[in-house]
Amino acid sequence: MDVLSAYLDSLFAAWPRTTQVTELKREMLGTMEEKYEELKQSGRSEHEAIGIVISEFGSIDELMDEMGIQPAGEADLTVSEETVRDYEQAVRRASRFQAIGWLCILIGVAATLFIAGLNDDGGFAHWSDGQAYLFAVIILLLFVVPALGLFIAGRNAKGNYDMLNEEFVLAPGTETYVRRQMEGFAPLRSRSMVIAACLGTLSPVALLIAGMQGEAKTPYGASIMLVLLGGAVFLFVYSGGIQAGYQRLLQLGEYTPEKKEANRVIARIAAIAWPLAFAVFFISGFLYQRWDVNWVVFPLTGVLFAAIGGLYGMQHRARRKV
Repeated sequence: MDVLSAYLDSLFAAWPRTTQVTELKREMLGTMEEKYEELKQSGRSEHEAIGIVISEFGSIDELMDEMGIQPAGEADLTVSEETVRDYEQAVRRASRFQAIGWLCILIGVAATLFIAGLNDDGGFAHWSDGQAYLFAVIILLLFVVPALGLFIAGRNAKGNYDMLNEEFVLAPGTETYVRRQMEGFAPLRSRSMVIAACLGTLSPVALLIAGMQGEAKTPYGASIMLVLLGGAVFLFVYSGGIQAGYQRLLQLGEYTPEKKEANRVIARIAAIAWPLAFAVFFISGFLYQRWDVNWVVFPLTGVLFAAIGGLYGMQHRARRKV
């Protein structure tokens, strides 16, 4: 229950957020809740039961000493519940901006491929090739420029919370609030992942069907595929961003203290990899007119980036074990 969870939050505030400590805290909460239910069934009131449970557990300093666990170093920042609530809203807003931004980019690329296909089919017979490609660039920019603005807006929305990249602790009782919010978000997150996975799985079907009707139809199939992928990316980015926000507050998953350094390195790699992917896409398209195949640079970049990130993570963990 919330009162016992808040009590444990304050009790464990001075201790590091290691797997061992987290598991101990979970076990203690389970034991305290069982004791609370026993007292309630024996006729004790809610307040009496809570008071007895808390008084029986007392301090955990001796237990930690027996387990060889040392207190965490002094944190530079204590994050209040008000700050957490503000950050939660900022994360939702930033995730929405970034998701729409990626959707715009993929739709813009899809529109460019569609126009290239129309041009090859003679849809712009009254235009020169230069005019048709200029039109494709204008359409692309109409999607890409707003997307860049959305990315900047999303980054600025979370810009006031860069202190969460450093060492911090949540104010007593705040961790319980964050966990409750994350649990409430879990069903929406699950539905979003299922729909995104379905869209991602179905997207190549459009390309296969178009390819079966001839090479000239490939750009149309690729356009539909990118639109479907855009929907999948939107759901992944939006729900994933919100989930990551909760994990960042709780310092779980990719946001544990030992992984923050690795994340900063991987972010620097991403800042180079994706702009290069777009450069390859545009150069191969406008200089060599390979719109039919150059779209593969995006999934390839995603796979290569994930592989590089995984290799770095493995190397980082290996160094820590030495």
